[in-house]
Amino acid sequence: MVEAAAKFTLDKGALDTEIAKEKEWNKVLIANHEGNVITTKSLGSVTKEEIQFFMGCLEDRDKTIGHGFILEGVHFDVHRFHPPLVYGRRGGPDEGEGIAFCRVKSKISNQFVYFVITYVLPIISARAIPQMLEFAKKFLGEANQIEFH
Repeated sequence: MVEAAAKFTLDKGALDTEIAKEKEWNKVLIANHEGNVITTKSLGSVTKEEIQFFMGCLEDRDKTIGHGFILEGVHFDVHRFHPPLVYGRRGGPDEGEGIAFCRVKSKISNQFVYFVITYVLPIISARAIPQMLEFAKKFLGEANQIEFH
């Protein structure tokens, strides 16, 4: 669970310490504005293409929902597009894994940071996404509403 004091950081060690406290998250990916991995949790190989898709997923709702997310070669259906959040899941009613993406404006670099978590049942998006937003607000920056022109 996220502690009360905010400490904005893009330091891998500090983020790893805070991520380790989030016991309900299965996997985590945090990447910087250039698509370079800042830190991960429980991830093996994430491709540059997978990261690039996350980085551009807010640009085209239909493409993102139609394509879904791929993380470590595993496909997740995307069923919610609420910028700066996009989320979905894979699996059936009795077993599955949810995925959530959030684009955050870093308080450190003033650049975007891309934040992805997965969570397995019985954890659902209604629980995991507020945790994700709280974590982002306390340690990364603001997840502001996207303005479309």
